[in-house]
Amino acid sequence: MRAAREAAAEAYRKSGVTPHDLEYATVHDCFTIAEIMAYEDLGLVERGKGGTLLREGQTERGAKTAVNLFGGLKAKGHPLGATGLAMVYEVVKQLREEAGIVQQQFRNYVALTHNVGGTGHYAYVSVFRR
Repeated sequence: MRAAREAAAEAYRKSGVTPHDLEYATVHDCFTIAEIMAYEDLGLVERGKGGTLLREGQTERGAKTAVNLFGGLKAKGHPLGATGLAMVYEVVKQLREEAGIVQQQFRNYVALTHNVGGTGHYAYVSVFRR
């Protein structure tokens, strides 16, 4: 999604972070394919390789960039209008090391949220650090 790619580029530019610096991310996974597309749009992997990233376990807890360890938006019932806030809440819990059994192990404490609105016309990407 163009909006997601542009939002990610701006977030990386403003924060001085690159996709390779990320240790945790919450991505908008309203549909299964949307999560895989987000990996690509966020630059975690090149286009067409999102499925490979997932199959290789590179988005699991303990991996370099863990993704949606809380189960993703569908695990929360995908609360329309509150998804972005839910993602920020999860990232803050991770960075504070308050996530319990789904806690990611951090080295540099760099995380990201990615949220999409409407039919993909709007996207929001925020970078967080501890």
